[in-house]
Amino acid sequence: MWVSYNLKLDKPLIFCMNNPEIFTPEERDENEERKRELIDFVASGESVLIVGAGSSARVGYVTWDGLLEELKNLANRCGTGLDQTRSGDALAYAEDIKSHIRDKTSNLRRYHDFLYRLFERKSPPCDDFHKMLVSLPFRGILTTNYDTVLEAALGAIDQESASDNSLVIDENSGARVHEFLMAMNNDKRMTRRIAHLHGTFNPADSIILSIEDYKRAYGLDPAAEDDEKNKSRLRFRLLWAVLATRRVVFVGFSMDDPYLNKILETVSEDLWTWNKSTHFAIMSISLKDAEDSKDKSKRLNNEYGVGTVFYEDPDNSHQGLEQIVDEIHEACTIRSQPTADQVDWLEEVNQRMERGIDDEN
Repeated sequence: MWVSYNLKLDKPLIFCMNNPEIFTPEERDENEERKRELIDFVASGESVLIVGAGSSARVGYVTWDGLLEELKNLANRCGTGLDQTRSGDALAYAEDIKSHIRDKTSNLRRYHDFLYRLFERKSPPCDDFHKMLVSLPFRGILTTNYDTVLEAALGAIDQESASDNSLVIDENSGARVHEFLMAMNNDKRMTRRIAHLHGTFNPADSIILSIEDYKRAYGLDPAAEDDEKNKSRLRFRLLWAVLATRRVVFVGFSMDDPYLNKILETVSEDLWTWNKSTHFAIMSISLKDAEDSKDKSKRLNNEYGVGTVFYEDPDNSHQGLEQIVDEIHEACTIRSQPTADQVDWLEEVNQRMERGIDDEN
């Protein structure tokens, strides 16, 4: 076990990484080294954040599995006949649910209304964790979530951007995507925004959820015309550009999204050296899933260049994630403060200015 101190709260943050059933001493040391690299990397101000559904679950939104269960219940209320057995392909099952609702109700109004109610803004709309997360010096923030938790957090810490800080990516958003990329390059004229890759609850018909939604959104529908494919590939191009030109931190992901992994695979094949970490994923690990999590970590690193930073999560509270974000925040705060030499230099400049004013008088 190792202990670090939260400088702001003056209390120990205990990372329980000493369970020999989960980590060997070598694995623990490797994870700590990756965490130090992650903290240094985010504090440098050069990273991009991509956020998944696990982040929003902490304020009451459903996870991916919970969403499928809720939609299955809705489909059953619309009429009988849905296969109750979920196949291994979650996106295909989501398509079955969506098609069932359309067939039983003649349209998708109930489907979209349900998604709107499920992901509309809650009270409170975010918590301190989200505020701290968006306050970190990321060059840009993207999300696959349908809620606006991150917008609420960003608005709470930056009132100037509160009214226009959401960007839903679709085939007509090219100009705003350009602004988003310019803001990533520290163009102060551009409003800082949260880029939604898969739509939001408002409008609910922007939500990308089923396998056919994904195919159309990423230009992967073989039946589509070439012009339609080109228009719909803006998300793919944006993600490719971000992953190819920036180093990314993934938070709130299980890293099982097939389309996200497909883009990671494409970029890695085009640009990367195998078995070299370029990005980071902060992920939970527990005794029951330890071996699967380690195997996934190796695959992410070897195939996609994503290094995993684990936090132990025996009770599903994700306290370890909060602690990691808090550590990053502390490191960023310390680095933003002037050093002793800088303070002495500023004091000397002030004294010279004061002497000059006195001489003039």
